[in-house]
Amino acid sequence: MNNQRTTRKVKLQVWLTEQEHELLQQAATETGQGMSSYVRSTVLKAIKADLGVTVNPEV
Repeated sequence: MNNQRTTRKVKLQVWLTEQEHELLQQAATETGQGMSSYVRSTVLKAIKADLGVTVNPEV
């Protein structure tokens, strides 16, 4: 799998409860990421896991 990012964009909009938002904010803060970066990396890890692809830690 090519690790080089492209200019393709996918916009994702989610509706969170206040509690879900707080959990997201806490997880992002604890990992030292912004919420968007945290969501991106977490979604990619989940997709790779679903597809059985080895997760690359720096992605």
